[in-house]
Amino acid sequence: MLGKGFTGILMLGLGFILLATTLPDMVTRSETVRTNPANQTGLACSTGGSTTCDITLTNEHAYPDTTGLVLTETSPSSGVVDSVTYTIGSDSKTVSLTGLTSSTSYIFTADYKTVDSNISGSLNQLLRAFPLLLVVGLLGVVVFGVHKTYQRV
Repeated sequence: MLGKGFTGILMLGLGFILLATTLPDMVTRSETVRTNPANQTGLACSTGGSTTCDITLTNEHAYPDTTGLVLTETSPSSGVVDSVTYTIGSDSKTVSLTGLTSSTSYIFTADYKTVDSNISGSLNQLLRAFPLLLVVGLLGVVVFGVHKTYQRV
C-alpha cells in the first residue's frame, strides 16, 4: 500500500513539474499563432472641455483589455502614454483615454495585437482557452492515473 501511495504522489509531482516547465512556452506559441502585431499612426482626438477622448482602431484588438496595447503620443508632445488611463470598448476597436489636458488636440500611434485573419472565431476562443484546457487535461490524466493506482482489483 505504501508503494502505491508513493507512486501516486510521484505521478502527481511529475505532472505538475511537466506542466510548470511547458506551460509558459505553450502560452507564448498559442498567442503567436493567434495574433499579429499591428501599428496605426495618426489617431487624432480632441478633448474639448473635458479631459477624455476616444480613438478608434482600424482592426479589433485581440484582447478584451489593454494587454499588448501601447499608445504613443506624437502631438502635442511625444512619448509613451503612461500618465493617462485608457480602456478598450466592448467593440474592441474604441480606446477611451482619460486624464488628458482639456481643450487640447492629440495625435497618437497605437501598437497592438489583432487576431490573425486565418483564425476563425471558434478557433480563436479555443486558442485563448488553451492554457486552461492544458491544465485541466493534465490534472484529469493525473487524477485518472492515481485512481487506477488505488483501484482494487
